[in-house]
Amino acid sequence: MIGSIFLWMFWPSFNGALAEGATQHRVFCNTLFGICGSVIGASVISRNLFGKLDMEIVLNATLAGGVAIGTCCDLVAKPFAAMLIGTFGGMFSAVGFAKIGPALAKSINL
Repeated sequence: MIGSIFLWMFWPSFNGALAEGATQHRVFCNTLFGICGSVIGASVISRNLFGKLDMEIVLNATLAGGVAIGTCCDLVAKPFAAMLIGTFGGMFSAVGFAKIGPALAKSINL
């Protein structure tokens, strides 16, 4: 949980390290919107798959939202687009963690 708190605090500065001026502000905002979207998307998937909120899935999805928006955080102009990108990143992360990971562990001992 502490690692996810650090991601919330420091991932925007990681994404915006090379940006300057107004672009840096946009990068910070879009990264935070992406992380928020990933947590929302992972919460929805967790609730639908397990019937309850699984914090491990949500904590892993925090990183997925920052990574998903990181490639285009200086280009996205609307907060809705940043949240949508983060939501899809969080959803893919949640499904991968909950379903694909255990299936790979069972089938090929990964």
